[in-house]
Amino acid sequence: MTDENTTSQDSNDPASKLREDAAVALANQFLSRATIVEALSQISLNSLIALSQSRALQQGRDQVKDMSDEQVAALLAETDKEKADATASEAVEQVTNETAEAS
Repeated sequence: MTDENTTSQDSNDPASKLREDAAVALANQFLSRATIVEALSQISLNSLIALSQSRALQQGRDQVKDMSDEQVAALLAETDKEKADATASEAVEQVTNETAEAS
């Protein structure tokens, strides 16, 4: 964690700055010795999922910025094909299971 990662309000109050510096120092100490279990225990599963989703969406947006219109269209076409294939596979599996149960 660095000072750039903190989200406290800028203040001209030296006491506030000292307290923020102390908080950053404690956070850095925790992060330097924390195991993954300790780190994950500090956040809820829902928060972790939301953070992962947010990060994945941001990565997707960043990648799309670098793509041409043709690449975007091809990606969407492939995604639509994958969805259709998955739906077809689910339908086949359901019919297979219903046929097996009827036998």
